[in-house]
Amino acid sequence: MLNVPTLRFGEFDGEWVEERLGDIATFSKGKSISKSDITKDGHLECIRYGELYTVYGELIQNIKSKTNLDKSNLILSQYNDVIIPASGETQIDIATASCVLKDDVALSGDLNIIKTDKNGLFLDYYLNSNKKIDIARLSQGISVVHLYSSQLKTLKLNLPYKEEQQKIATFLTAVDQKIEQLTKKEKLLVAYKKGVMQKIFSQEIRFRGDDGEVFGDWVERKLGEVAIFFKGKGISKSDIVENGKIECIRYGELYTIYNEVISEIKSKTNLDRNNLVFSKFNDVIIPASGETQIDIATASCVLKDDVALSGDLNIIRSNENGIFLAYYLNSKMKLDIARLSQGISVVHLYSSQLKSLKLNLPQKAEQTKIANFLSSIDKKIEQVNKQIEESKSFKKGLLQQMFV
Repeated sequence: MLNVPTLRFGEFDGEWVEERLGDIATFSKGKSISKSDITKDGHLECIRYGELYTVYGELIQNIKSKTNLDKSNLILSQYNDVIIPASGETQIDIATASCVLKDDVALSGDLNIIKTDKNGLFLDYYLNSNKKIDIARLSQGISVVHLYSSQLKTLKLNLPYKEEQQKIATFLTAVDQKIEQLTKKEKLLVAYKKGVMQKIFSQEIRFRGDDGEVFGDWVERKLGEVAIFFKGKGISKSDIVENGKIECIRYGELYTIYNEVISEIKSKTNLDRNNLVFSKFNDVIIPASGETQIDIATASCVLKDDVALSGDLNIIRSNENGIFLAYYLNSKMKLDIARLSQGISVVHLYSSQLKSLKLNLPQKAEQTKIANFLSSIDKKIEQVNKQIEESKSFKKGLLQQMFV
């Protein structure tokens, strides 16, 4: 049989039936709701088309935005409606469907509204999987891409009976709920980390030694008094190779890949060792250039010897605990570092500026306690992020195999 999915629940058999979307649904368009129409205390829930890219997944139950526009001038949802943007930046982005599981939600003007007696959740999972490319091909435009109901009507689908639609929708919803729960957990851990760092570095929270005694007072020192400074040496994007012999870190990776602690290196190069600058265990690195002042104030501790460090990196070498220092610089001192940087279109940060930075440093033993505590939170965040990625990968595989 041709019209059957690769992965199927055992109680169902028989081929799925081919239909056009226009034969099983009616189409309408939302009505304009501008960004300025959104108010925190609005009386009417609403969805703007851009939120399908940034806020919502396949299932919409909890509405984020509200408006005080006159209800009689708006288009309102019915439970089970499927919505797809009518305009967007790219063809693949515009092919984004969501099912609204709520009545009376105002739908903005750049939304195609699909009403059907089929299972809306099943339909929108289907449109976001095997049919995503087909929808993208239907859209038209260059700088702005448009998608019209007249195009969507022509879309060919293969549909099972209602019972199988419901089973698939329920199963995929459970997967999405797990991803949502993990995402909430990750956000809570990140917020907890931020809050506890503020309390630790303001000394509102203090650690005790193994003997139960509180550690001594923190001492003010300039960074230049407790560290020496180096600069990395140029490693361009084109120098990165998958099977390179030398592990390396490029400054941009501090924004996109790494956090305060770097123990596993993502990039490699085959550049001549003699032309490179290498890390020592415990080095703290901060970008020497970036797009904004607050971005450039980003510190990481490298827990590995002999990692090549690129040219746009300030290297701080100290006998203080590098992990403690990285957390401290990213929390208590972040705004101070940002203020030191200079530039407009490109912001620069020099070692001569970093040397003047005033720190309050605890004893080494307390630094270690703080570093270990904050590292343990980061490990929990990493574990949750790994679970999120695994769940998303699992869902992607299901979407590819559960539809025709």
